[in-house]
Amino acid sequence: MSDLAPPPGAGKEDPEATLTRADFGFPEEPFACPACGQMLAASCHVCVACKQPIDPAQIRKARPSPTALSVSESEPLPQPQAPARFSWPIFFGVLLVSLFLAIVVQAIWGPVKGPLVMGGAQILTSAWVFYDAHLKRVPKPLRWGVGALLLWIVVFPWYLARRRTPQAPCPFVEAEVGPLSRFLLLALMLFFLLGIVLAIFKGPPTR
Repeated sequence: MSDLAPPPGAGKEDPEATLTRADFGFPEEPFACPACGQMLAASCHVCVACKQPIDPAQIRKARPSPTALSVSESEPLPQPQAPARFSWPIFFGVLLVSLFLAIVVQAIWGPVKGPLVMGGAQILTSAWVFYDAHLKRVPKPLRWGVGALLLWIVVFPWYLARRRTPQAPCPFVEAEVGPLSRFLLLALMLFFLLGIVLAIFKGPPTR
């Protein structure tokens, strides 16, 4: 009979047939596999590299949102720090303390052993400068240590101010130098060590 009712759903358009890849969560342009990072075509549902099924939810998590991109682009770039400068207050403070200690040491150990005690203190503090500069990642720690050993009253208080800002540049001490400057610095250090050795072996002056 011709008046039979059509089967349910006949003549109606299937909703799933009209859905696009975007409706299922799949991108419509090439994308990276959430599992291994392999770039895949927009028609892939299984990764050609790791053979893992593509989960659209994982694709959305892996792709940065426009809000995150705008926030990262709006962040200001870090400004370069100002160079580390010589601190006169620290210099005068160290000078006064060292003069006071020199008077006390000379009164306790006498004019012969007193300078040796102060010299030993300067060597120990210079070694500390090298160790602390290496620990705080201050550039040229050896140069700071040797400078404190050769010119303690200037370099040691300067380093006390320098260590407060390890990331700040200090071109006067840490700049690259040529071979001639390195040779002069090495010669000065050798003469300084030679003078210490001669003073130790010579002993105190006799009257």
